[in-house]
Amino acid sequence: MSRFTATCRRISRAPRTLVSRVISRRHSVATKRDQWFVDYHSDPSRQVVGLRDKTDQRLKLFRTEDIAGKRVLDAGCNMGAIVNHCVKLGARRVTGLDFDSAAVDRARTLYSGPTTAFRCDDLDNPLAALEPHDTVMFLSVYGTKELEDRNSILSRLAGLSQVMYFEGHHGDDPRQCAWVLLKYGGFQTIEFLGHTNDELRQDSIGRPFFRCDRVARDVTIVPELVEKHIHKDSAFKMAVVGRSGAGKSYLAKQWAADRRFDGVTILDDVNDRDQIRSTGRLVLLDYRAGTYIDEIDTFVFLDVDENTRLKRFDGDPLRQDDYNALLRTPPVQGNFLSFYRIEARRDG
Repeated sequence: MSRFTATCRRISRAPRTLVSRVISRRHSVATKRDQWFVDYHSDPSRQVVGLRDKTDQRLKLFRTEDIAGKRVLDAGCNMGAIVNHCVKLGARRVTGLDFDSAAVDRARTLYSGPTTAFRCDDLDNPLAALEPHDTVMFLSVYGTKELEDRNSILSRLAGLSQVMYFEGHHGDDPRQCAWVLLKYGGFQTIEFLGHTNDELRQDSIGRPFFRCDRVARDVTIVPELVEKHIHKDSAFKMAVVGRSGAGKSYLAKQWAADRRFDGVTILDDVNDRDQIRSTGRLVLLDYRAGTYIDEIDTFVFLDVDENTRLKRFDGDPLRQDDYNALLRTPPVQGNFLSFYRIEARRDG
């Protein structure tokens, strides 16, 4: 067994450089094959010792309400351990999909049941039959060297679901992962949940882990996010952006009087980079706030419908004259961990 563990460790280190190339856009595509980490997860109840330990940290990050009574797809299921965990959480139906036929056979042997199905198929194939699910798991797959069109796969899987759990690989920059999810996922929320490092190795901080969904939220979530950070982190930086007419200045005044923002610096249309860098707890509201902060913890986009904005511009000649310019979407770049697209208040 020690020889098996050593082999797993040696094999697991090999893809790390290739994964970093994927994130940095230097793609390296390998030949797809079977017998790739067939016993990847440990499962003491079935006497399986795999590369990922029995204390799998991902399991603690799944929210029961995303799985119980839901249709779940595990894209890149390997030997089926996550499928089995979803069954334990009360999923109505769980489908595991993987290219590796040996892994799919192993999954069927270990975890076949009335609410599970395992399929051998290729996510790169646009003809692959992928039906809608409530929740999709896309865990440690995006950066694998065998994929040929990873962004298309991510976009297709995201379009199938209301909720997606996404996990990168060791060495991946979580901000780059969040950026990819924003560009190709189309989600309302991209929430960074931290790193998972549950493998038999100590040479990495772990894998960045995210939960994404399409739930519409309003501005009341911002004070909740600030409170959560205050209790958890000594420092954090939030950027709040929106098109003209979204009500950023109105919100800045509201939040300045809100006790939940005590100890937080609220800046409205202030782009003093030295002040921004030197402020430990910051909420910056500005059209270009997403570009003024080097590393953003939470990026908030205030969306507002066209009719509401037209009403706010009514009677303001300056805004009406420059209306086309005011339509522009605020700039954003890959410097954030979590993203929230929220609906601005109509009466702001």
